[in-house]
Amino acid sequence: LRAHATLDTDYPDDSKPSPGLDALDKVASTGNLIIVTEKAIPLDDWLDNLNPHTPQANAAAVSWGIYNIVEGLSFLHTQAKLAHGMICPDAVFVTPGGDFKLGGFDLVTLLGIADGGGGPTPHFRKYEASVCPADYRSPERTSGRYDTLQQSAPLHSIDCYSLAVLIEYIYTHPSAGTNGQVPVPLKKALLRMKNDSPKLRPRLPPLLKCPVFDNPYVKAQKFLDEVVSKPVEEKIIFLQSLPDILNRGVLTENVAMYKILPMLVMGLRASAGNEAAMSQDINRREVLAIVPLLFQIAESYLAKTPELFQKHVTPLVPLLFAVNDRGVRGSILQKISILETQLDKSALNSSVFEPMCSGFTDSSGPLRELTLKSTIVLVPKLNHANLEKLVRYLVRLQADPEASIRTNTVIFIGKVAPHLTETSRQKLILPAFTRSMKDPFTPCRLAALRAVIACKEYFSQKEVAEKVLPCVIPHTLDGANEVRAEAFNVVDTFLVNLREESKRMAKDEAERMSAATCGIGAEGGTGGAISAAPSSGSYLTGISSWMGSSTEPTASTSSASGAQRTTSSTSNGSLTKLPAPQPGPAAPKFSSLTLSDAQVGGSSKYNTADDSGGWSDDDDVVSPQNNSTGGGGWDDDDDAFGMSP
Repeated sequence: LRAHATLDTDYPDDSKPSPGLDALDKVASTGNLIIVTEKAIPLDDWLDNLNPHTPQANAAAVSWGIYNIVEGLSFLHTQAKLAHGMICPDAVFVTPGGDFKLGGFDLVTLLGIADGGGGPTPHFRKYEASVCPADYRSPERTSGRYDTLQQSAPLHSIDCYSLAVLIEYIYTHPSAGTNGQVPVPLKKALLRMKNDSPKLRPRLPPLLKCPVFDNPYVKAQKFLDEVVSKPVEEKIIFLQSLPDILNRGVLTENVAMYKILPMLVMGLRASAGNEAAMSQDINRREVLAIVPLLFQIAESYLAKTPELFQKHVTPLVPLLFAVNDRGVRGSILQKISILETQLDKSALNSSVFEPMCSGFTDSSGPLRELTLKSTIVLVPKLNHANLEKLVRYLVRLQADPEASIRTNTVIFIGKVAPHLTETSRQKLILPAFTRSMKDPFTPCRLAALRAVIACKEYFSQKEVAEKVLPCVIPHTLDGANEVRAEAFNVVDTFLVNLREESKRMAKDEAERMSAATCGIGAEGGTGGAISAAPSSGSYLTGISSWMGSSTEPTASTSSASGAQRTTSSTSNGSLTKLPAPQPGPAAPKFSSLTLSDAQVGGSSKYNTADDSGGWSDDDDVVSPQNNSTGGGGWDDDDDAFGMSP
């Protein structure tokens, strides 16, 4: 048996302090002996917790557990020259990684020692009947024939019998995945192991070659146990095969979390943290095999428990980004979304984004492009300083020699725009889109037009009319058909918005004019001034409003004439009498002219066919004489036209 450390907890005085424990407080009292083991549960509990819906996986896990017990007993018999003496379910424990561990060494004994009896120890003879269940005791033990064990029984005989009973017990459990039956390849071996004669019971190491243990699960578990001693080339091949093994469900989640993950973490700390080690190609290849597997386990299993992710993966992030290798960096960037969901904002800005920025200026085009694509998931969590830093890199990437990078850059700008400040958007998006529209690469021009549509909410209508459309319209005649179609789509979309804006402006203008008219009309009503033009503000409507306005007639004029007559001229100069309006308390007002009525020189009910527009030259002649004679404001020449006062 291997003893890794022995702690002396007895400190009677300070004369003989225990090595390495000088810093501890020492008291003059006897302490307790503390034995620390890895986490494990009893075999019965493990069997009860198996998923009954995965019989094949359960059977593989059981076979690996029995393999562990056989290995442990073989070591005990051949190396330590000891018999366990209490093989039963209570002596078996199972770790989270699925390994069966042998415990219950209460009856461990030597056979054939010079103790006066020549057989098992007196302790064994005294207590074995009380400690070990009767079903797991061989016939010579149940009958008390210890002399048989003393004279001719091989060392493994008592444990061989107990192990056969234990194997039957495990496989008959409902969750063992074998329908309560012992696998056929084991049946014959179990019969030999339970032979009544101790001499005829076989040694245990040959049992490891049974076909029951020849399955992918056992092989993978064996390699994991021996990986430290394996050549690096074999280790790399195995690590490269593990993602597929996990995807096929050969190894369980517990194996991945409690056996594979610690191995990966240990390997990364040993290699990735050592610059000299990373200079060797073999170590670099090992790290390249570890990184994808690490993130696969983190994504599949650790994402469910953030505490485990923080414990195992988060401390490795700065270490991984510090590795100066494009292959390693590419593997990390491909899984950056996992880090985005698991790390907090501060860690993303300091431990992820800042080291990532070196990829924007890397001499490798694929790495620059991968860095750009990976950054998009980090944008919502970047702080203001890093966003401004990102904007500067985007401007630089627009001049990248790789056409695909230029295209992805303009797509990126369209997606990152909502997260920028107003000032950054004004400086970035329109100049970037304009520049990309002139790119000789067709997909880049197409991406720019689509980005313009995606960011239309960030352009004012004035910017659309003055800056955006003048850049877009030339592409309606682009050499590429899809670019032309997208350009027309952009133009049509923006024209709809511009028409709505124009209507809104007209409505606002009409409301302003209406408000102004109401104000002027209120002043004119008290002072007898001419009323203001209507709200339309047009020239013709203004004239008609002026025509329709009048002041109250004088009393002398009303009494002398009674009712006013109106005339209109015809093409031959004659006058036609029109019906006089009904008298009223106020002077009559003409309604405003419509556009058709006010057409100068046109035909209407107010004018005739001559080109004078319904007005003769004489109509505008007003006598400078005083109209106190009662002529109603017209001179004596009015009588010549047949108008009576």
